[in-house]
Amino acid sequence: MDSTTLKVELQSFGLRIPDKKNIRRGGAGPTGGIHLKILPDTEGNVPVVGDFVDSSPYYLDQINGEYWVFRDHVALAQVEFMGDARFYEHTTSMGTPMQKIGLLHCPATFATTLLQTCVFWEDYRRCKFCGIELTLKDRATVGFKDAKSLVETILLAKELDGISNIVFTSGVAKDEEKALRKYAEICSEVKAATGLPIQLQIIPPEDLSWLLRLKDSGVDALGVHIETFDPEVFENITPGKAKIGFDKYVETWKEAVDVFGRWQVSTYVLAGLGEKIETIINGVALCADIGVYPFIVPFRPIAGTPMENVRPPEPHVMEYVYTEAAKILSNYEGGSKSSRAGCVSCGECSALPDFEKALKPSNVRFKKTLKHLNVS
Repeated sequence: MDSTTLKVELQSFGLRIPDKKNIRRGGAGPTGGIHLKILPDTEGNVPVVGDFVDSSPYYLDQINGEYWVFRDHVALAQVEFMGDARFYEHTTSMGTPMQKIGLLHCPATFATTLLQTCVFWEDYRRCKFCGIELTLKDRATVGFKDAKSLVETILLAKELDGISNIVFTSGVAKDEEKALRKYAEICSEVKAATGLPIQLQIIPPEDLSWLLRLKDSGVDALGVHIETFDPEVFENITPGKAKIGFDKYVETWKEAVDVFGRWQVSTYVLAGLGEKIETIINGVALCADIGVYPFIVPFRPIAGTPMENVRPPEPHVMEYVYTEAAKILSNYEGGSKSSRAGCVSCGECSALPDFEKALKPSNVRFKKTLKHLNVS
């Protein structure tokens, strides 16, 4: 089994490990996992907690002090761990543990949620898979990250851990205009102090002139995450985003690509929410034509959410989706390797960049089929 195939298998089935006590279990993104380097040539974040992991055929064990992934008592691949970041051992000048300010999502990427609350969380609009406020409830983070603490933490992470890019995510604020102003101020201060590329993840702003203002504040890449292209799933699983509307996402993507450039705008696409598979493929075609990178990730359940008992999609489903998506992206120059910052640049939660590497660009432009998306 090659390392990419093993990555897909592990992200669907999980990896049984002996010690789970320090694993992050809440948060706004894929959680409950660990970063692994799957030798010789693949890296990924794989789930290690959850009921579905307990029945995984894959488990971790040692051979002569080295860690290997096993299945049926057969050693499949040697793995190495990222380990804790060195900046986690420090506190800010205000006395806040730096691990509450941000985390390493992979060796090169510092990530944090600027606003750890979400107005959708409070009512019917809540995304049913999201655990954004769970870490706040567990006091594993702080509700809002101020610029001073971020600068101190990121500078130390750059010095001690060698980070090369930053991801700022956010919940949906009650006053989104006010939040955007604050995000712009933070990004401006962080960029001036660190010089690092920044990705900011937001919902589609009502006033699209904010996109240029964010770029001028130091944002290099933008995430505008639709999660699904299936109309029924959009309404049932992400009702708050459905209220914003599919057309608003497309409008925002197009304007954002004009501002930030092709492949510097991305959208999360969660596979395994109950969608029709063809909607993912057609959505990828739409995104690629616009210049938005479709960051496809297998759904991962988070304890304490309405979807905590839903299992990730099967590996053969993910392999098919990744293969078809990579074929589409191969007809355009750039792709994941062009991203300056953020989840696409990190790439650990998705195997799509791995599938891209296996394909050579085509000279024939992909003819998209968008009949399921009602977009001309």
